[in-house]
Amino acid sequence: MITKDEVNKIAKLAKFNFDEKEISHFQTQLVNIMSMIDVLTQIDCSKIEPLTSVCNMNQRMREDVVTESDIRQELFANTSGENAKLAKEINCFIVPKVVE
Repeated sequence: MITKDEVNKIAKLAKFNFDEKEISHFQTQLVNIMSMIDVLTQIDCSKIEPLTSVCNMNQRMREDVVTESDIRQELFANTSGENAKLAKEINCFIVPKVVE
């Protein structure tokens, strides 16, 4: 059973303000939802295979093959500024801080 205090706590976490009538209404709805979930947990799903697609068709798969070569040198070729050498050495772009 979900109490009114629990409904108030959920409302506070969600930053909602409800009057007493709405709290009673939501309490009833939450109890109904929890009872539906209890019914679902009693269903034996051990012999049901997981669903991989909502369509009953096979997905076209391709082999996972590397098609690009190492382009790090090309990426860092245009690096400029005082941190350019360090950026090229550690293979990392150094950018100014944007969030304080």
